[in-house]
Amino acid sequence: MEVIVIGSGVIGLTSAWYLAKEGHSVTVIDRQDSSGKETSFANAGQISYGYSSPWAAPGIPLKAMKWLTQEHAPLKVKPSLSPDLVSWATKMLANCNEAKYAVNKSRMLRVANYSRDCLTHLRTSENLAYEGRQKGTLQVFRSEKQLDAIQQDMKLLTESGIEHSLFGVEQCLSVEPGLADVKGKLVGGLY
Repeated sequence: MEVIVIGSGVIGLTSAWYLAKEGHSVTVIDRQDSSGKETSFANAGQISYGYSSPWAAPGIPLKAMKWLTQEHAPLKVKPSLSPDLVSWATKMLANCNEAKYAVNKSRMLRVANYSRDCLTHLRTSENLAYEGRQKGTLQVFRSEKQLDAIQQDMKLLTESGIEHSLFGVEQCLSVEPGLADVKGKLVGGLY
């Protein structure tokens, strides 16, 4: 089969590699002059398996209403009555509850673990060397409400076999000393 992969970042190139290994004829197309200049670059080369979460989550509908008025919102949707947008929004809203969030996050974590295993295998089998470090990701919280809300995520991380720790403020500072100036605004973190 002839396959065109759009994007030459880490996902595009590894997809192309696996497809070619399976015997497909693969062409990679990218609008940039070299690989890894968009999402892979903006992600700072970070691969955070345990940090996978669905956008459809409890509390997102209210946040999304606020984001409609913000220029640099994390989720940008131009309101319209387009049947496609209405269908998408209806499906997203139907998934913004605790039960659906837990199911969807569990699925994402399974894919994340699979991706981690595939990358480990690829690095080993092809003797790929790069400056990869596994130091974790620190998610900081400014309120007890946020700290309480992360408990369900921690349960899902445990069930998925992803190492994590709930940190107090001092532990957060030991991992990221740059937070010292906002120490008084923090209540803890997930590492």
